[in-house]
Amino acid sequence: MFAVANAFRNAGDAMSSSTTELFGSSSVASALGYGTSVLQLSVALEVPNRDDTSSILSVLNRLANTARTDSRVGIQNLTSQVALELLRRRSSIVSGSSSYKHFADRAKAGRDYQAQSVRERSKFEREGVSKYGGVDYSISSKSESEVSGKATMAVVTLVLAIDGDSTKVPKINSVSDVEDALRRIASDSKVDDCLQSAEILWTPEDRSETLSLRDVVADYPELRSI
Repeated sequence: MFAVANAFRNAGDAMSSSTTELFGSSSVASALGYGTSVLQLSVALEVPNRDDTSSILSVLNRLANTARTDSRVGIQNLTSQVALELLRRRSSIVSGSSSYKHFADRAKAGRDYQAQSVRERSKFEREGVSKYGGVDYSISSKSESEVSGKATMAVVTLVLAIDGDSTKVPKINSVSDVEDALRRIASDSKVDDCLQSAEILWTPEDRSETLSLRDVVADYPELRSI
């Protein structure tokens, strides 16, 4: 089973900001268009050596330790950087899936975003690293000495609520579809204040855990081979 998910969620400038405060009830124009889009992108990729400093798992761990999740700019930078790091490793991506919805009402978009967030987070038994509003809610300790340098698969999921309709990710049928989705996320997430909320989850994070291709197929049946 999965060991870890990392979650980063933007709830405005303060940890106490609620969904109602973040998602207003009216449709407004933004640099990316009208309304609000809720999108999800998941990719599975091969990680030959998880301890390599350039592996996606090492990079995600560094980003988790340095991300400013207590500010909108910090979340924008984190989201864009994760999408860019995945794009750089497109040759290692073996499968992917996506979903996209557009709402005229921000409040409805907020509810859909929260529903997708809960669905994705419920796939994991526990969250080894969890940062929200600049606070680390991690509840488990990592084992750093049990396994070193092991090859594994990794699954990374991004869930976004973003103003406008410009960040319409395509259905994933090929590597080029993944590239298109990642480019849109990397660029649009840094446009003005359009990014309303973002959550990034990945597995495995604990070095004692590995993920096989069979695990990916069994636990992420929605992922399409590319």
